[in-house]
Amino acid sequence: MLYAWIDGVKRPPLAKGEHTTCPDCGGALTSVIPVENVPHWRHKAGDCDPWSESEGQWHLGWKDQFDLRCREINLIDSMTGEHHRADVLCGASTARATVLELQHSSISEEERAAREAFYKKAHRMFWLVHVHNESTFAGYSFGFSLDFSKRIQVIEGQTYAIMRWMGRSKQFIEKWKRASAHVFFDWQGHIFFLAGDALARRLTGGTPLQKGEFALCALTREQFIRAVHWAD
Repeated sequence: MLYAWIDGVKRPPLAKGEHTTCPDCGGALTSVIPVENVPHWRHKAGDCDPWSESEGQWHLGWKDQFDLRCREINLIDSMTGEHHRADVLCGASTARATVLELQHSSISEEERAAREAFYKKAHRMFWLVHVHNESTFAGYSFGFSLDFSKRIQVIEGQTYAIMRWMGRSKQFIEKWKRASAHVFFDWQGHIFFLAGDALARRLTGGTPLQKGEFALCALTREQFIRAVHWAD
């Protein structure tokens, strides 16, 4: 967790030795001030959200783009009692409520689907996937694959390009093509929207994209943030 409540203020830890309680589970939290990573709060008994992952500067940088009240929001399924902490929730308790999940590390198909099933019960959901080379060569493959010079289509004023994944393994792009939520990629600070199956079929005239094919639309950071806020 990057944020917790101390004396009525939601904030990151400021010094070693700080203590507070988790607002979601009531468990004890202690401050962690690492030399190379970002300050964060650690559950003494293990994080109450099994989907929690290590977070760094990339997560912090994106969370900082949204109001503090929108960051790390606990959501509970009223039917099952299951609860998880959304990275960002904009428009809470409105018809335009949107969950943004920031995904830096690799994620299994099963967990991706489970998160989508949970968050989409009452919210629109966005993924922002950090495409980099920390544990795989996805960043190199993504960069080599970018091609906005051919197979261009404009739909509702937005320009899409259909391209082919250049990496040896197509697992990364195929996994995200199967997502039921909206998927965006952050590659070297550039933002791209991945067309889902229904939109991709509109681009091709009704036929599904072949394995390894995918369609992207380039966005500015400002356009992406406005999309999360569902701004008109």
